[in-house]
Amino acid sequence: MRLPIEMIGNKIRTIRKEKGFTLENMASKTGLSKGLLSQVERGISQPSLDSLWKITKALEASMVHFFEEIDQKHVHVIRKQKRRQLMFPDSAGTFSLLSASGGAKLAMLEVRLQPGEIVKETLVQTEGEECLAIISGTVTARLGEEEYILTEGDSLYLASTQSHQIENTGEVEATIIWSVTPSQL
Repeated sequence: MRLPIEMIGNKIRTIRKEKGFTLENMASKTGLSKGLLSQVERGISQPSLDSLWKITKALEASMVHFFEEIDQKHVHVIRKQKRRQLMFPDSAGTFSLLSASGGAKLAMLEVRLQPGEIVKETLVQTEGEECLAIISGTVTARLGEEEYILTEGDSLYLASTQSHQIENTGEVEATIIWSVTPSQL
């Protein structure tokens, strides 16, 4: 029986990002190379049982979690109180996952930024698209040398490969709905 290595890799990446660990942190904690860890997360390399054991220990996760069957439902209800909270290195704010994780093609997040907080290329991918809609507050989107001031009701679409950061430049909390495809969460 062939292991669902993409599903395992997605789950590893999701938990690693939730805990705010980099690949370097994981390499240090597991004794495995960053290259191998990256290949496992992308579903390119199937981890040995020993490697998977080291990864689960470093993530403080149950090995069983990685072998749970993929939910075949096409409808997922995520209750507000059950949303998964995510943390991203070098970015401030509160990130709540609104969409299904582990194999979903689209990721949607609710991002809450206090005045002065910045999201720095948190969701950058090699290919893909991002769209964010400002629900409340005022943010400044910096895409390379260009700046856009966005307020309630405005939205912004960009290629994920484009350098970008979003800063709450207003005086109150800003709430953003941010969608990314393909999902890396």
